[in-house]
Amino acid sequence: MNEIRNQWYVAAASCQLGEKPRAARVLDLDLALFRDRAGHVRALLDRCPHRGVRLSLGRISEGALACPYHGWQFDGSGACVHIPSLVQGQRIAQGCDVAAFRALEQDGYVWIWVGEQDPGSKLPNPIAGFAQKRWIQGSVEMQCEALKMLENNVDWCHPYFAHPETHLQYFKVKQLGFQDQQYEMRVSELGLVVFAPVTASEEDPIPEEPLVKLTYELPCRVTVEIPSRRGKRTRIVLHVVPTGPNTCRLEWLYEPNPIPMFGGKLLWSSREPKIIRQDRELIESSQAWYDDDARFERSVEADAATLLMRRIHDMAVSGTWQHKWSTLPKRRVVDIRA
Repeated sequence: MNEIRNQWYVAAASCQLGEKPRAARVLDLDLALFRDRAGHVRALLDRCPHRGVRLSLGRISEGALACPYHGWQFDGSGACVHIPSLVQGQRIAQGCDVAAFRALEQDGYVWIWVGEQDPGSKLPNPIAGFAQKRWIQGSVEMQCEALKMLENNVDWCHPYFAHPETHLQYFKVKQLGFQDQQYEMRVSELGLVVFAPVTASEEDPIPEEPLVKLTYELPCRVTVEIPSRRGKRTRIVLHVVPTGPNTCRLEWLYEPNPIPMFGGKLLWSSREPKIIRQDRELIESSQAWYDDDARFERSVEADAATLLMRRIHDMAVSGTWQHKWSTLPKRRVVDIRA
């Protein structure tokens, strides 16, 4: 897979990991998530070394993950700690362990590090204001490349056509018609910010609350900030986790305005929001053509943000982003009609 490996990825929502193990796929890895005796999240390769059965189908026994086929048990480090069929005097042979991966919980998610490099003290980029807000959370499996869904969420001109009756831009165009306008792009060490209205020069800071703000953070987060009803603002945090060459999982987090009356800070929803379904159906429809031969694709000026996102992603995959991001133009203003 042509993906960024040495980064933290969302494996699952914390609220979805309870008393039973849970399967999760991140990049090209199938994982079994579970909580040990202390309640800490653990992540093992979802394959028993005995006969290859998925450990996520098993159960948790005294903080260890037990395979459902023959009951072999593995602790959070992946060490095989018990084989029920062994008689007294027989020992667990070498090579019976399972690969383990670094895991932690932050901002309502279980995060997994699947890279070969040690993350050291590096943590996932925090979700700004997470602890102070109320959120609705959900997850959607998608049959399309992760980068395509990421690009979709910084694509300035698609909402009127893709989101009838669901997106503010649709209603604005219906009322006022298409208008000449501009958006601005700024590159940062974390990725890319796209917003409007534009600033006067690159010396001006990005406004704290521009009318629209789309933020891409490596490896797979896009935060959408847009106006909502009654003069308020809405924030949507999207993690598009690659699960294969042309599949991904969208972990979505929505800060609604007005705030609904429900208990707690986080409400899980098993429903796919209509606005996400609208995007998914369109992008999934294009995937087969990209699998066949992507050279058919043509672009225009309005696509500047998505093309820059591709460049940032490619630099990160090649390992050059950290050292060369500052060589990219700091600011660009793009003329569009939307």
